[in-house]
Amino acid sequence: MFVTGHGPFPSYLHRFNLPKHDNCSCGEKGDLMHYATKCRFTLYWHFQTPAVSLKLQWLKNILTDNLSRIRLRLLMRFICNENNLIVEDNH
Repeated sequence: MFVTGHGPFPSYLHRFNLPKHDNCSCGEKGDLMHYATKCRFTLYWHFQTPAVSLKLQWLKNILTDNLSRIRLRLLMRFICNENNLIVEDNH
């Protein structure tokens, strides 16, 4: 889910008109990079934001480092379990 961006992210689900928008509850675009590097709801699991030119290498480093993979699994588990917290609801 992390590498492809397919998962419980508002930016992905919005493609299928499941949420009415692609925003996180904090107001920013709810995509993978947002949750992994900036979102206040996932602060505990943040990774350092990569330079645009180094994003591919950044992803490779996360996937090959054991501690980063553990942190990534915990982040994804939190996003899946607390989806109602991180997905903005405009009803």
